[in-house]
Amino acid sequence: MWTPKDIAREITQGVIYKRLQAQTQEQIKKILQDDLLESISFLLERPQPTNIPHARVLSNLTLAAEYYEVFKVLKLPEKLSVFEPCIGSSEPVILAADAYSHGKAKYLGINLNHPLREELRGKIEHLELSLRIIDDNAQNVLSYFEPNSVNISCFHHAINDILQTASSEPRGMDTTKVDWWSNERQMIEWLAEDFVSAIIEERGKKALIEIISNAIELTHSGGYLVFDHWTSLTHKAMDWFPWELFCDLVPIARRWIEESKLPVVEINLPDVNPQWWMFLRVEK
Repeated sequence: MWTPKDIAREITQGVIYKRLQAQTQEQIKKILQDDLLESISFLLERPQPTNIPHARVLSNLTLAAEYYEVFKVLKLPEKLSVFEPCIGSSEPVILAADAYSHGKAKYLGINLNHPLREELRGKIEHLELSLRIIDDNAQNVLSYFEPNSVNISCFHHAINDILQTASSEPRGMDTTKVDWWSNERQMIEWLAEDFVSAIIEERGKKALIEIISNAIELTHSGGYLVFDHWTSLTHKAMDWFPWELFCDLVPIARRWIEESKLPVVEINLPDVNPQWWMFLRVEK
């Protein structure tokens, strides 16, 4: 569904490019076309190779272009409403919604970690869409937003964050206040312990299914839930990193959703790897 040339076009001259800050646009202009296509090709791979040139500039823009294409293929209304749990500091879904709607979208989000929220703020303050981001745990989202109020709920790289939080909070870590990046190794190691001991099947599943159920409540019938995950081959060489688990998070979530008999039906989009993406239509 995604080709490097199509992604490059959106990033260098298309709707994604037009929503970027001037500083980012200038950074893109300095990248040679051949280098740009090569980097985007690597960024589209799952798992991603190591040492991708220009990844700092292009990674989230490539993801935003991917989500933009997803919105197009799903034929969402131009003035769409989007919900995203566990945003962290990552802006691809927000940027894609702003680009797709030409600034007319309504974006609802919930963000647990305060430092990541502040990091996100500087990335999105120039965008035109309507933004409402709540500081709270995603389990509490129905206290803030109306049922059946969005067209799509996007779990962008959120499965691991939800499971890491579910493993870390019982061990005494306040995930609302910690510096996420400096503590993430500890969170992942605890998650790996829960995976080996099978506690993840209880603790992690409960947290994830509760948040997914809430997203289904927010999403109108006929709308969609989208999940994506990625990891880098850089992590494979780290002896503490649970490589197999992080390559299997979307299939694990798929199994838990099927076991929970939630009112969704999985659909397939052309040439999209179900190991790393999942698309669910809400039927309630």
